[in-house]
Formats: sequence, structure tokens, C-alpha cells
Amino acid sequence: MIQQTAKEKQITYTINANATIPVAIYFNDIKISEENTPLNSSVDVNGYALKNGKYKIKIQIFPVFRRGDTTVSPEDIKSCQFTFGSYVRDRGTGDILDPKTYTKLSIKAPDSPVPYFEQEWEVEIKDLPYDLAGWSKGQDLSKMDKKELEKKVVSFHEKVREILNQGNGNQWADLTKKRAAETAVFYYSTPEQQTTSVSENKTSVEKYCTNMMIPLEDYELKLYAGGKLATLERKNHTMEFNHKSPLDIKGWGALIRKGQKSGAADYRILLYLPEGSNEFVIIRK
Repeated sequence: MIQQTAKEKQITYTINANATIPVAIYFNDIKISEENTPLNSSVDVNGYALKNGKYKIKIQIFPVFRRGDTTVSPEDIKSCQFTFGSYVRDRGTGDILDPKTYTKLSIKAPDSPVPYFEQEWEVEIKDLPYDLAGWSKGQDLSKMDKKELEKKVVSFHEKVREILNQGNGNQWADLTKKRAAETAVFYYSTPEQQTTSVSENKTSVEKYCTNMMIPLEDYELKLYAGGKLATLERKNHTMEFNHKSPLDIKGWGALIRKGQKSGAADYRILLYLPEGSNEFVIIRK
């Protein structure tokens, strides 16, 4: 049952980014943006903050692969701007209300070009009106044998890939029900909005995924959230993909469907292993 929150308390915390070169944003030790693409937008963090408290933001800045760069210059690093803030969204109109900036994430650029740049900041979240269980009671996957863990994560991805490739929207909805339930909380969805979202996701899988999923390949195991979350991501850069150029899918989730004419989309799944269980649960994307 979704507990409804008063509109003025439906706060969404966000990182605003203005970067013309590839960046990746991490929050609470989880990658929350696409890799290898410029960003000129905001990335919401509610889904990765389970409760109020202090959190780390990490930002990585990369060379532009498609033009052959191998280093990133101090000037390019300095041109990137990031802030941490919040807003309230009117779910009826979509309008942004009460936007606030709490912290400018000031960058300390190096004096000479570097292979990539990375910096961390600590921020505090004070006004979330909910606590989520998320992966907080998950097992520490970093303590498992890495080969055995990877085998298990790959097996789960293969099972999900087959479900998507068959266009089985009902099975996809069942596999993602825990994620959907928590998403409804941090999106402040009404029960009707949640029902609509689940239905639309089913229809999307049936319409776009049937016989369109590419093989599971060129992947690497990634652990996030202090070892409590696992996923597979694409390992190597691409200049183009499925007749779309430029398109670099390095860092995408390994479950990828081809576009009907060109391009692609990924179905990233972050998995956790509940205490006392041997079965992965999809908890975020």
C-alpha cells in the first residue's frame, strides 16, 4: 500500500550537470548516469538514498573517445559544472516547484592533462519523508568468490534476457515488482499511477523486446553500494551500434535491445541477494 505524502513534502534531490564531455555520476557508491556521454540535465538521486543522512557524490570526467582523445585537459575539466539541490514536482502538471541549490560541487582541476578525472563530495539529505529497505539487508557480495558470483549474475541476466526476448511482459513485471514498489514510493506515485506504470512497462516489453534482444556479450561484473549490488555492464567502447553513429555503449547494462530501425536501449538491472536467500532480486536500474 502506497502511503500518500503531502505535495509540499514530495521532495526530490538532484544533481544538476552541465558538461560537454563524457562524465559519469555516482551517488552512494552507485553509478546513476550513463557513461561516456555529455550531460546537460539533472539526475535525480531519490532512488539511491534509502533514508535521510550523509552521502558521497563521485564524478568522473573522461576523454572524448569518438574523436580519439586519450587524455582530458584541465580546461575541459574546468568547463564542467555540477550542483546538488532539490525540487518538488507537481504530478498533475509536471511543473517544477520550489527548486533549491544547496551546494555547488566545486572542481579542483589538475594542472596538466590526465587519463581521466575523479572527485568526491559529501552531501546531506535531510527531508525525505520515507525510509526504504532497498538493499540495506542484502548480503555483501564482495565477500563471495568472484568467479562463482559472476557465474551466478550471468545466469540471472541470461534468464532475464530470454524473458525479454520472448516479449513476456508479465514475467518481467513479476521480476521487477520489488523495484516497482519502491519506485512508487520515491516517485510519490498514487496507486493509480503505479498501476499505469506497471502496465506500460509490460506493453513496452511486449512491443519492443520480442526477438530484439542482442546476445549477452562483451560484459564485465560490477559491484556497487559497498558490495551489496551487482550487475553486468558493457566493457568496450563502440563508435556506432545498430546503424546509429556515434553511439558508445560502454558502461550500458548488458541487457540490450536493438531499435527497430537503428540505435538501441538497455535494461539495466541492479541485483541484491537478501539475507538468508540464494535468489537475486532486482531492486533498481
